[in-house]
Amino acid sequence: MQKDITKYLISVAPLTRIALTRDQSFFYIYETELSVDTLVEIPIGRRLVEGIVTKCSADFPRESNFQLKRISRILEKDFLTTEQLKLAEFISSYYLSPIGVVLKHFIPKRVQMRGSIVHKKIKQKNIITNEEQAKIIDTISTSTDKYFLHITNPSDKFTILFALVQKILKETDGQVLYLLPELMQTPYFTAFLYHFFPADQIAVMHSKLGKGEFYKKWRDIKSGKIKIIIGTRIASFAPFQNLQLVVVDEAHDMSHKQWDHNPLFDARISSAQLASIFICPHILTSATPRVIDYYHKDNAETDTKFISYIQDKKPAIEVVDMKKERWDKNKSPLSRELMNRIRYALKDKKQTLLFVNRQGSSAFSVCSKCRTVAKCPECSRALMNTTEKIYKCNHCNYTIKTYAKCTECKAPMEHIGIGTQKIQKELNKLFPKARITIADGSTMRKAGAHNKLYKDFNDKKIDIVIGTQMITKGWNSGNIAVSAIIDMDHLLSLPEYNVNEKAFSFIVQMALRAGTGKLIVQTFQPEDTSVEYARKYDFDEFYDEELALRKILSYPPYTKLIKLLYQDVTKESVEKIVEETYEKIVNLCTDDTNIIISEPHDPLINKVRTKYRKQIIIKIKGNKIPIPLHDFLISQNTKWTVDIDPVNTA
Repeated sequence: MQKDITKYLISVAPLTRIALTRDQSFFYIYETELSVDTLVEIPIGRRLVEGIVTKCSADFPRESNFQLKRISRILEKDFLTTEQLKLAEFISSYYLSPIGVVLKHFIPKRVQMRGSIVHKKIKQKNIITNEEQAKIIDTISTSTDKYFLHITNPSDKFTILFALVQKILKETDGQVLYLLPELMQTPYFTAFLYHFFPADQIAVMHSKLGKGEFYKKWRDIKSGKIKIIIGTRIASFAPFQNLQLVVVDEAHDMSHKQWDHNPLFDARISSAQLASIFICPHILTSATPRVIDYYHKDNAETDTKFISYIQDKKPAIEVVDMKKERWDKNKSPLSRELMNRIRYALKDKKQTLLFVNRQGSSAFSVCSKCRTVAKCPECSRALMNTTEKIYKCNHCNYTIKTYAKCTECKAPMEHIGIGTQKIQKELNKLFPKARITIADGSTMRKAGAHNKLYKDFNDKKIDIVIGTQMITKGWNSGNIAVSAIIDMDHLLSLPEYNVNEKAFSFIVQMALRAGTGKLIVQTFQPEDTSVEYARKYDFDEFYDEELALRKILSYPPYTKLIKLLYQDVTKESVEKIVEETYEKIVNLCTDDTNIIISEPHDPLINKVRTKYRKQIIIKIKGNKIPIPLHDFLISQNTKWTVDIDPVNTA
C-alpha cells in the first residue's frame, strides 16, 4: 500500500465570482505548508484559476472515500502582505462581497515592463507654511486620528498636505497614500507634486496603466522604494510596507465609490480601515464636504475631527435667470452674459471652462408628431444623439445610424436638451477662431487622452473646454478667466435624496476653478435655496438646513442605507421574486423599529442590457446591520446586487 504523502489541508479563495450562498473558499490538499499570502493555481470544474491561500492546517483522516483536489501549482509565495489580507477581509465583510472577488482587485497581472521610465529632473521647491498651517500639520502628524479638512483654497490645501507629507516622510521614512477620485486629475496633480518631491519616489497607480508598468510600480511599493503613492481607489490595494499617512482628496466626489461592479466598496471608508490597520492618521479633504462629513463638525460623539481652513476671498458667482433670456428672445443655450465673458476671455488670451452634464448633442430625441422618444431596444434609456444621424446608448453602447425619422409614424425627430456637442456647435458659430475641446466619457476614452488634454490646456493650446463632471476636478490653472454651469436645472432635478448637496457642491467646485475670474450659473430656478446658499458660500446655513431635512426623512447621517437591486431577463420573474423577497424582509424585521423598508419599485433606469430591474431601499437607524438581516442578505443569489452605503438610490 502506497504511503499517503498528503500533509496539509489548504483553504483557497478563488479569484473569481462565486455565489454568496456558497462558501467563499474551497479546500485543497498539498504536500507542504503554505502561508496565507501565497498565490496559487487551483482546479475549479474543468478550468484552472488563480487563488489566494486563506488558511492552512494539518490534514486529518476523512470518512468515506471523499477525495480533495490538489493545488495545481504554487505561483508565488509571500505574494500579498498581512495588511492587504486584513483590508480584503474588511471589504468582504462590510460590503457583503465574496472574498475572492475582493482579492482579485489586489492581484496585478505579473507582466514584465518593456523599457524603463525616465523622469525629468525638476528643481525641488521649498514649502513655506504660516503659523496656523503649521499648527494643523503638527496636530495631525503627532496623532493616529481621523480628520476632515474643510478647505477652499487649493494653494492652502496643497501647502498643508505637502508639508505634512514632507514632515512624516522625514521623521518616519515610511509611505504615504494620496487618493484622487478620477484619472482626470492625476496629470495635473503629479506634475505639481514633482516640484516638491523626487519623481523616483512617486508612483501613480490607476487601472489605465499598462500591465507591465503597473506590476513594476506594485513591486517597488512592496520593496519600500516608493514613498508616495498617488492614484484612484485601486491604489489603496497596493502592498504598502510602512504606511504612515492616508489622504483622500476631493472627498465629496462620488467617484471614490465603486458603483458599477463588485465589490461595491467606497474608498473613503476602506482607506480609513487601511489607516487603522497601519495605525496612522487618515484625512478626508474637500471644499464642499458631504452632509455626512459636515455632521462631524459639531458632533463630539463621532471619531472624526473636523478642521476648517476657509479663505475670505473667493471667486464671484453670478446666477443668470434663463427665463429672462427667453423673454428677451435669446434662444441660445448660452446667456448673453456668458457670451460676453467668453468674448472678453478670448480677447485677453484667457481660458474658459464650461460644464455640461450630458454628452452628445441633446438629452433625448422625440417625434415631432406622435411624441415617441427614441429609446435603446435593450435598455429603458433614451438614446443620445451624437450627430444629426447617429444615436447611441450610454449604458450598452447600442448604436443606430439612421434615426432621422420616427420609427412609428416617420415624422421628423426633435432634439431636446443640451449636450457637450450642442454647446460646441453653438460656440463654433459665435467664435469660429476659438480652439475648443470636449472632455467627456467619449473623448477621454483613448489611452493618454487625459494627459494630452491637461498638457494642451496648460500650454494654452486650448481656449475653451466643454466637459462633463470630470472638469470640475483638479483644474486650477491661473489662466482661467471664466467658468460656467450651462444647465443647472438638470442637476436640481435629479431624483436623489442628496440632490441639494450635489447641486451646492457643483456650484462651489466650479467657482473655485474660476481662479481670479467668475462663475456663471445658468438656471430657470434662480430662487432655489441650494443655488442661493452656494452663491453666498454660506456653508453653515446650507448644511444646517440639509441636516434638519435628513433627520426628518431618516437619511444619512441619521441612518445607514442599503440598496437591493434584482435583475433578470423577464419582467414577470423580477416582479415576483422581488415581491417575495420584500415580504420576507418585512417579516424578518417586523419587530425592529429601527429599520425602514421601502416597497419594491423601479429604479430610474429599469432595464439595462435586456435585463429588467427592481429595487428595495432599506434604512437602518444606527451603523450596524442586525444579524438576522445580515445573514438573509448574504444568502441571496448573484442576481441580487447588495449595495451598502449607495451613492444614489434612484
